[in-house]
Amino acid sequence: MRKRLVIYILGGIILASSCKKENADVDREQSPVVSVKDKILYQADLDEALPSGLTGEDSINAAHSYIEAWINDQLMYDKASQNIVNKEEIETLVQNYRKSLITNMYQEQLLKEHFSKSISEEEIKAYYNENKEKFKLENSIIKGLFLKIPKSSAQLPNFQKWYKQGTEASIENIEKNTLQNVVGYDYFYDRWVGFDDMMSNLPVVISDEEQFLRTNKNIEARDSSFVYLVNIKEYKLAGAEAPLDYIKGVLEEIYIEQRKATYLKQVQKDLYDKGLSSEEIKFYNK
Repeated sequence: MRKRLVIYILGGIILASSCKKENADVDREQSPVVSVKDKILYQADLDEALPSGLTGEDSINAAHSYIEAWINDQLMYDKASQNIVNKEEIETLVQNYRKSLITNMYQEQLLKEHFSKSISEEEIKAYYNENKEKFKLENSIIKGLFLKIPKSSAQLPNFQKWYKQGTEASIENIEKNTLQNVVGYDYFYDRWVGFDDMMSNLPVVISDEEQFLRTNKNIEARDSSFVYLVNIKEYKLAGAEAPLDYIKGVLEEIYIEQRKATYLKQVQKDLYDKGLSSEEIKFYNK
């Protein structure tokens, strides 16, 4: 209430000082704040424009700044309207923008109605199988397990044994002992990760990535404080077809966008055919 009272007072002061003659179209019931010629700023407009939660001095300053900016905008627009030369060009641009805006809003409405249901797993799999040769990996990817263990850990020999096994029992042993003995742990047997991203955690320099992946299932590296262990369950090299579970999110976006484009083309074709059959479209021979 205090905010509105402050704005009313401020608006009244500006209105009194800026308008010698009241606009005949002013609606007093809507609480006018200020007018510039035939343009009127009402209290509801001001309330909507200002951030919520302002009180006291902040409310006054915000209201004053907005009102001043609104007045300046109206004055500049009025002056520009009187002096602009190429009004026909502007009108053409406005009409084109309006047509584009209406068309785009209608298309969005159509797409929202037509694609209200999410796509199924079967659709994505079918699309992937039809197009998988188009989706190549830019970088090598792996599935596996990563551990970073202090050299001082009493459990280090056990971790060096467990990480190579990849069994449920070994994973259970690893996870039971990670809290007190491990400073870094990532289980990614169930998802693909970038090989470069994973190896950036290790003090290892690899000159031949392909050869390294082909010949190393278990990786052990050391620095002055830690031992790094990586078990690679599966890998795919850069240039290979990207697995569905790795690109599923991107694939869904591409598939949906293609379906949307196809649907809109069909809508346009139907409108064109209907226009021809109803003679709404007419061609004139020159």
